[in-house]
Amino acid sequence: MENNDQLELQSIKTKRVFEEICLQIRGLLASGNLSTGDKLPPERDLAIRFNVSRPAVREALRSLEISGIIELKTGAKGGAFIRDGSSGLLTRSMQDLLLLGSLSSDGLLEARELIHEIVVRLACERGEEADWLAIEKNIREIEKLGSSKEELPARVKAGFMFFRLIAQATHNEVLVILIESLSDIVRAMIDQTGAVARPELVAVRWRLLKYLRARDPRKAMKEMSGFLGVVHKGLSVEPAPPRARARAAATSAKAPAARTPRAKSGARTGGLFDAESDK
Repeated sequence: MENNDQLELQSIKTKRVFEEICLQIRGLLASGNLSTGDKLPPERDLAIRFNVSRPAVREALRSLEISGIIELKTGAKGGAFIRDGSSGLLTRSMQDLLLLGSLSSDGLLEARELIHEIVVRLACERGEEADWLAIEKNIREIEKLGSSKEELPARVKAGFMFFRLIAQATHNEVLVILIESLSDIVRAMIDQTGAVARPELVAVRWRLLKYLRARDPRKAMKEMSGFLGVVHKGLSVEPAPPRARARAAATSAKAPAARTPRAKSGARTGGLFDAESDK
């Protein structure tokens, strides 16, 4: 996009200036007028159009970068770019909650098992031959990898890709992100406790694929449950700090917060924002 002068921004008058800037940028994302890869106007231009100081803009950009909304690049073609969405931010947030004691490893593993049940059921309903072929290719790759220490990292990586491919067979991007995030956390837990090759699970993978192809959710979920039981056995993290445990105990009786309804993205109308292009 060439002309970012068309970006409609409002003067900031609140005390927490950088938060208001972040809200406006997020609003443009929600409306579809900003999308992945778009470049924000230069810091100087943003300060003029927001009617704020450059340090306030700088603070807002840092906040958006930490949140995973933008990526700050340096150099001749640098600037603030809207990032491609991924599961990384969700993974980091849950890992922090684990460290703070707000989440337990047992709760996380249980949630992973429950979400995989949903994934298996939907994969049985929606999976296509292309999905099954991708899973089959993944299993053959795992079979070719040995159990040596040198090949273990590649085997673990391929093993977790197996779960992602099943999630992709649901054709639901939210479930794919959830599975990716939970898998990343479990993979870190396995790294802490010591990863070991489990060649006996290859047969389970083949049976699971067989039942997915046959669209038999009951048998497929049984295989997945047994599979995860083996993988999750013995996984744990460091105990939560005493203060965090006390806080968790004090809030455990409270009702869970209501889920925020999923907002529908508006159509990308153009005119409100046109970022520079570095093509």
